Amino acid sequence: MKSFDVAIAGFGPVGAVLANLLGQCGMRVLVVEQATEAFDKPRAIGLDHESIRVFQSLGLAEDFMKNTRVYPGGVYLGVDGDPIKRFDPSPPPYALGWPPNVTFVQPELEALLRSGVARFPNVDVRLGHRLLDFQQTESGTTLHVQRAAGGAPIQFSAQYLIACDGANGLVRQRLGIPVEDQAFDEWWVVVDMLQRRESRLPEVSTQYCWPSRPATYVFGPGNLRRWELKLLPGETPDMFRDPARVLKALAPYVDTDAFDLWRSAVYRFHALVAHRWRVGRVFLAGDAAHQTPPFLGQGLGAGIRDVANLAWKLALVQKGSPDALLDTYETERKPHVTELISRAKEFGLEIGMLDTAKALQRDAQLREALAKTHGVTLRQRYVPQLSCGVIDTEDSGGHAGSLFLQPRVMTPDGIECLIDDAVGPGFLFVTDGLEPQSWFDADALDWWLELGGRRLALVQQPAPNSSGILELCETLTLLREWMRVAGAKAMLVRPDRYVYGIAGNPAVLKRQLRQIALQVRLTKEEAIQ
Repeated sequence: MKSFDVAIAGFGPVGAVLANLLGQCGMRVLVVEQATEAFDKPRAIGLDHESIRVFQSLGLAEDFMKNTRVYPGGVYLGVDGDPIKRFDPSPPPYALGWPPNVTFVQPELEALLRSGVARFPNVDVRLGHRLLDFQQTESGTTLHVQRAAGGAPIQFSAQYLIACDGANGLVRQRLGIPVEDQAFDEWWVVVDMLQRRESRLPEVSTQYCWPSRPATYVFGPGNLRRWELKLLPGETPDMFRDPARVLKALAPYVDTDAFDLWRSAVYRFHALVAHRWRVGRVFLAGDAAHQTPPFLGQGLGAGIRDVANLAWKLALVQKGSPDALLDTYETERKPHVTELISRAKEFGLEIGMLDTAKALQRDAQLREALAKTHGVTLRQRYVPQLSCGVIDTEDSGGHAGSLFLQPRVMTPDGIECLIDDAVGPGFLFVTDGLEPQSWFDADALDWWLELGGRRLALVQQPAPNSSGILELCETLTLLREWMRVAGAKAMLVRPDRYVYGIAGNPAVLKRQLRQIALQVRLTKEEAIQ
């Protein structure tokens, strides 16, 4: 029976990102996927800068961005057709180094992610194989797998099993994990069209908040355009299996003769979160763990956050950290995605009102709010930060759990790049200037290096440094200004680029290092007691 460190059920984009992350860590990974090829139609269409940053860590971001469209902004149109809410695109320089929101074509993304996995000989991908069942013990899991073409079942063993097998996947069903219903349940038809001639279209993504039929328009890359249409009372999903009916419903929003229908599919938009995300050595991720209405464009991105959170913790456990570290996966991700789903649900309820009187009242309230904000609203403000887990919960400023900024920097050898490319993976100790780097004593430094931590100092003139400190100079001052406002002379950053905590003096840093040592429990932790 072939043995692996981690087995992944499902090779959609979330499973493929996890396979890349673990493959890059050198772990032995098995991927089991029933389909023989990636699905060739678009499903997800939007991702944000946090996901692109994960692709960057895998060396795939540049290729991904070649076939994307930067989010042009968005508008909600009220009953009278005039704006009631706006979302503006964030102007550069970008806080995380990438445009905050882009649209993409999912089959192209899946092909890219699978080509990334193919780089790693330690990742064994079994396409056309179905997971029949699994068992687990205190020491590992056993998977029973069968080729889709038939034949005798094959057994594999793995230390951990990660379910990336979707909302209706086998793993959560076998575990008997119920879902927590956030009380959103609506049928919408998603229509993907390929534009073949000029036609009048909105210049931004548009929510038609019309009781006659609420709808969404998404400006995709290339000639891809998407509409999402809410089914009205009395309509059923079966009615929209007829392309003629789909085009008739779409006609009030666009000249359908200017497009070719690529795909239409009826979806039941849910707001669900699995009650548990871990049972023993089995974890849920992506749609297996949660389903969100699409009104913030965060469905796939939430799954990528899941596996980015889990991957570095699995790698540390393989190095000797306690298995209990993996409990923080659910502790951190579940409240984060629950809040995100709640906000997406609120937007969905706003957009989808069918009662005209209530819709007119909504329009008045939103127009009043729009006037107060002078029309400037960014979608990313609705994405929460981490509130618990492997962060400094004593950080009274609320900076712990936020995302570490990613400015462009100059290296000592004169290369300009994004900061993640300069420092590589792992924990980071970041200081404004060189002096706070002395806050590490020798024993604590040994422990930090064993943890795989890096040290970097933001300076005016970077120079080669024999002490192992990487000196970098920001081309602008985004990060240094953020640190100044936060009162941070130093900060600790996790491998997934969330801020562990900020420090203004050596005593705070020592307390934070002691906390990390208790959580990851690699050897030499006594050095910082």
